Amino acid sequence: MSKIYVPLPKKEDLNLFFNYVDGFFIGIKDYSYGFNNIIDINELKDYIDLIKESNKEIFITFNRLYYNSEIEGLKALIKSIIELDITGISFSDIGVLNILNDLEYKGDILWYSNHIGTNSKTINFLSKRNVDLFLLSNEITKDEIIKIKKNSNKIIGCTLYGHLNMATSSRKLLTNYFSYINKSKEKDTYTIKDKIKDKEYIITEGFNSDFYTKDILNGIKYYNELKNIIDFIYLDDYMIDTNEFLNVLDSFKNNTVTGDEYTGFLDKKTVYKVEDYE
Repeated sequence: MSKIYVPLPKKEDLNLFFNYVDGFFIGIKDYSYGFNNIIDINELKDYIDLIKESNKEIFITFNRLYYNSEIEGLKALIKSIIELDITGISFSDIGVLNILNDLEYKGDILWYSNHIGTNSKTINFLSKRNVDLFLLSNEITKDEIIKIKKNSNKIIGCTLYGHLNMATSSRKLLTNYFSYINKSKEKDTYTIKDKIKDKEYIITEGFNSDFYTKDILNGIKYYNELKNIIDFIYLDDYMIDTNEFLNVLDSFKNNTVTGDEYTGFLDKKTVYKVEDYE
């Protein structure tokens, strides 16, 4: 049976989540992004104590790419974190993996692969470098997820709920746009529309500019098939109301399919083809 991991909710909501999930991904201020609840490093121990009382797992999540100027601060932060009572550390930037190996970290290491966890060869390569768990790309099909799991003996997971991150830019796209049209940027999240495809996307600006699907992936109809094959699923609440997300957790716990849902790439292959916009 697959474990269920979710992002860390606010402290006052933690008890509402304990009956539904096996563990939490925790984002740290300045070193993580894409979380509703980013916490300061000084808050971490209090959260750990509360979560450990309920025997839930904890993965500190470094899902950014880091600049050279940030490396020393990152090393110092990781040194302080690995002394705490956590399950493991999740990374996207290979530099974080190098730091963990240099420090001879003994906890679980989870690859938060974003767009590039698409094949078993990469997983088998990283497993030789002490990576234990793998959260696959959200741009592959259900059948491809199953194939990767069958071709690897490592702990494999996939995302089955949330706004899908479609692209990331290190440029400040919103800031640059509003500067170009000589208007003030009033917020960090906007909706944009692709008029050709008649689809809307969400763009957010923080450390990077990120594009997300406005539609919310809900792969619950594939949960029954996947839960006895893969090792964990990730349900992402970013930009989603807490009460709505708790209803989602209840649906997964009770396997309640509520009609036609947006299934992203789970049943549709990604096609790398330049559109004819002429």
